[in-house]
Amino acid sequence: MSAPNESVKTSVSANTSRTRRSRRTRADKTTCRIGFVGAGRLASAIITGLIVHPRDNPNERPVEPKRIYVTAPTTVNTDQLKITFPGIRVSKRNIDIFGRFDCDIVFICVPPSVIKNLYKIGGTRPAALTTNYIPNMRHPVYVFSLVFGYKCDQIKECLLNPENPDRYAVKFFRCVLSHSIAYGVGNCWVNAEPDSKNFPELVRDILSRICRIEYLPETHMDSVCTITGAGLAFCYYFINAIADGAVKLGFPRASAIKLASKIASSTSQTILHTGDNASKLKEDASSPSGGAIFGQMVLDKGEVASGICAGIEEAYKRSYTMANSGEAH
Repeated sequence: MSAPNESVKTSVSANTSRTRRSRRTRADKTTCRIGFVGAGRLASAIITGLIVHPRDNPNERPVEPKRIYVTAPTTVNTDQLKITFPGIRVSKRNIDIFGRFDCDIVFICVPPSVIKNLYKIGGTRPAALTTNYIPNMRHPVYVFSLVFGYKCDQIKECLLNPENPDRYAVKFFRCVLSHSIAYGVGNCWVNAEPDSKNFPELVRDILSRICRIEYLPETHMDSVCTITGAGLAFCYYFINAIADGAVKLGFPRASAIKLASKIASSTSQTILHTGDNASKLKEDASSPSGGAIFGQMVLDKGEVASGICAGIEEAYKRSYTMANSGEAH
């Protein structure tokens, strides 16, 4: 977050720069500028996906690093991004995303503690995430919040001047993105039908090359955020456990990991393809008196299923606690 004592002169300067740059032609998927407020793991995953993985698809051009802009209060993560992707522009001032950098698409990737602290120090209204409220934009800007525990309206209050909120050409969305987006195989859930007029075509063109976009009501965003984050870690945990079993049976570690990963991939694809309940498919894959049944009895004795369920619940509670206590990640 930008320093609280950032001068008004900086905001005016950013606004002036914004006015000069607003004369550029309407942005499309080959020219739009993409901004990130926050430079943590999720922001890095999205950036990696945008720059690297469309190269796997000859029909899509990757986003050039020069069109990506990142702000963070320290240079710990941004320095690494600049090394990995030369050409990325960075700043310590969040206002630059909307002012000097003049971004068209903005991802809010700050920890919940940042928003919590804005409400704590702001009194009846939150303090501005950009220290001074963002300038009135002269072209559409699409803001996507990935902040756990806070609704779109709350993020909007942290950015727009309350004296003239209707003068902004800014549209806000809430979304969840899986970290697999870094490899071009991620998922995106957003609180707008991705094929409707309510969802910007520009954003759909950018994201659809590296993830699958689906609608999700905002009321479910926090739950899906937990399931996506913790569930992904649990799946890696389970795949590693299967690989350990393969190693125990004599497989080399590398071969065991590849085997377990292929099994997990084909299993999930089967569920998605058939639409059948996982329990039914589990029964179909288990022969009477076969090895799978005996193995499942061992898992049941160890309460593996209830343990995973409890783990998801505990992950949600922890995320909720951090979002409401202002505790930093």
